Amino acid sequence: MTAKKDDVLDKNYHLMVLLQSRAPGTYNHSRNVSSLMEAVASEAGLDEEKMKIAGLYHDIGKTVNARYFTENQEPGEKNPHDDLKAPEMLRFITAHVGDTAQILINDPNIDPEIVRWCTQHHGNCVLRPAMFKAEDSDPEKWRYKCHRPASQEAALLMVCDHLEARSNSLSQQKKLPEDISELVETVFRELEADDQLEDIAFKFGELKRIKKVLARELSSQFPGTRTPYPEDEKENEKKRKKK
Repeated sequence: MTAKKDDVLDKNYHLMVLLQSRAPGTYNHSRNVSSLMEAVASEAGLDEEKMKIAGLYHDIGKTVNARYFTENQEPGEKNPHDDLKAPEMLRFITAHVGDTAQILINDPNIDPEIVRWCTQHHGNCVLRPAMFKAEDSDPEKWRYKCHRPASQEAALLMVCDHLEARSNSLSQQKKLPEDISELVETVFRELEADDQLEDIAFKFGELKRIKKVLARELSSQFPGTRTPYPEDEKENEKKRKKK
């Protein structure tokens, strides 16, 4: 029997089972990204179901070599990257984008548009761990070989992915800012400075609302943080202008 399209969101759908069984850390990350995507889709008037699906499966290619991604490593487990040279590290990590496309494109229940968003969610960002390992100061050698986001959906997937990964890392290090909106602004600022979002246009006021929704959703994922009061936003705006 052919699965219905709605089944891709079911916990028993074969892709969901694959992700959870082979890459449990990535599965948890993806569920959080999916929640962020659903929230911003509602605010931006985008297709909530497609955005949610993209969030869930954007990293499913990591199931091919799950242990090469730290979220899937057990505590105390040897990191396989320790034995890799920087170019090999770059190749192993960036390969998950192509692997994701290969897995999703062969599933008739995944919209090709969603596959396209997933292939663009890293753009041509620099893989800094590989660059630092090589002790190289030229970032151009260490970029993903992918297209930058060409739609709002792909751009927001990139932002949600970066935000979820960064907030989780900072939380584990106990360095997550109390005002989570600071992190949201930082991620947008860094991606914009690297020209990852230059092809994307948001309507007047839309980006501000999206940032507020992201801050609210992250605050719910990390109870020790808070979203800003109006007076906090004014103060943060003054600080940004001084920079």
